[in-house]
Amino acid sequence: MKKHSGFTMIELIIVIAILAVLSVITLPMLSSGFNAYFAERNLSDANWQGRLAISRMLRDIRSMPSTENITTATATQFTFNDSTNTSVSYTLTGTTLERNGFTLANGINSVTFGYYTSAGAVTATIANIRYISIQLNTTENNTNLTMETVVDLRNIIP
Repeated sequence: MKKHSGFTMIELIIVIAILAVLSVITLPMLSSGFNAYFAERNLSDANWQGRLAISRMLRDIRSMPSTENITTATATQFTFNDSTNTSVSYTLTGTTLERNGFTLANGINSVTFGYYTSAGAVTATIANIRYISIQLNTTENNTNLTMETVVDLRNIIP
């Protein structure tokens, strides 16, 4: 009698059933891992865009020599002349934050400026501005991040 080697049909069906059960168990774990990775990547990208914009704005605004150099101070736009008398303007066009018409950051939903006196009271009088708050809301693939900072106009003598 000749002995045949190989798997029987029942053995193959059992292996397929075991693999199916294992894949049903491991798929949600893998899926949640991938989702967490993509969410973190989106948050990191949004954070990077916001930090880049705020860093540049802080540097420019802190170098402003006087509140007399401020030409526009609204909730959505800030324009001033820097120490070299060059006009610097921050505006939001769609989801692009622009500095003098050039892209500073992408994925910005909103930018809001607030103006405060040395006592911390809200002011609309340009000459009284000593602190400027900046709030950015960034989005990257449905991941939202809000960043806020306050700039002390340290070169301005009250």
